[in-house]
Amino acid sequence: MIFLHRAPFVVPVGEPLITDGAVLTENGRIIDVGRFVDLRITPGAGIIDHPGTILTPSLVNAHIHLELAHLAELGQRETPKNFTEWIKSLLVLREEKEVHGNFLEAQALLDSLYYSGVGLAADIGNLSKSREIGAGNRVKTHFFWEILGLSRQAEERNLQQLANLDRENKDVSCTAHAPYSTAANLLQSVKKRAGEKKQLFPIHTAESADELEFLHNGSGPLRNFVEEKGVWDGSFTPPGCPSVEYLDRLGILDYLTLCVHCVHLSDKEIELLSLRQAKVCFCPGSNRYMGVGKAPVEKILAHNILPALGTDSLASNPYCSIWEEMRILCQDHPGIDPAMVFTMATRGGAEALGEADYGTLGPGKVARFLAVDYEQGADLETFEFLAQIGGQVKIEWLK
Repeated sequence: MIFLHRAPFVVPVGEPLITDGAVLTENGRIIDVGRFVDLRITPGAGIIDHPGTILTPSLVNAHIHLELAHLAELGQRETPKNFTEWIKSLLVLREEKEVHGNFLEAQALLDSLYYSGVGLAADIGNLSKSREIGAGNRVKTHFFWEILGLSRQAEERNLQQLANLDRENKDVSCTAHAPYSTAANLLQSVKKRAGEKKQLFPIHTAESADELEFLHNGSGPLRNFVEEKGVWDGSFTPPGCPSVEYLDRLGILDYLTLCVHCVHLSDKEIELLSLRQAKVCFCPGSNRYMGVGKAPVEKILAHNILPALGTDSLASNPYCSIWEEMRILCQDHPGIDPAMVFTMATRGGAEALGEADYGTLGPGKVARFLAVDYEQGADLETFEFLAQIGGQVKIEWLK
């Protein structure tokens, strides 16, 4: 069947806004996008009107921890004293409420992403079973098994685990947690495996001041924490530089590396991200709750880097809504064009995850897109509305 979806506005993303536009679909694919007057003559097309709406691509959540959904109470507490205190609270709560493979809350969260208009997501988990969360869900989910360990013993254990994994399930994507939590050799080994398989390598990067202090001189709250946990054996040598610079020294930065958060970056590091063609994902909602600061969004955009948006987890974000991420980003950076913010939430995420079917509306793309109710905000400019409506948005999935 051929369908012609008509709406007052169509947002292709990457192309100009179309007034009185339409999207032509056939057998699950987009055939054409343009003005309704130009497409209405298509033979055999059934015309479906969507008055008072904006047709847009589905959203992309480029960074979420679904397996932490059962720890949502942590994200409802007051902002933690510092980043390390939040980690401590997370580990205590996780030990009290470990799910052991029961992912009902995680699957419910993924369903809620779909109902809010997310069609594609990158999920990070510490449990190998977490890859089952997204199986068969309407949100296409990329799962990454996250590895970490600073001590020599943890490094050896994880390297053996990687070797076993390649014998048992070579298709599982693996990544490292962060430069402050993963030994250098382990970081390089996990990245090498990902590179050989042409898999994305998401990694928490430059998220907090605690991270910077630990990497610069091996001191501060994070050092105290790993000593308290009994996992400090002196084998980790602080590099004496910030996160992105450290990752580059280790050969981690390239076009398949997705640096998540990127709050505390120097100008030199932003230049490195651009030079290495590394990808960036912002999580402004999580950063606000955690009190770690605001990412230098304007400077990153000035270096022709198109960021993605993610929510992180319910343990560090009260909402886990990409619409809320856009709203918060606009609040924190009022000088950024709302059209660019919406582009981050769609094409930015799709490009970060290497999914050409998502992120834009155009010929050949998969026909899974959104009709966004515009009547409640028709007094706002189209992109201003899309980027600032937040969790009050109403959407309908179209195909």
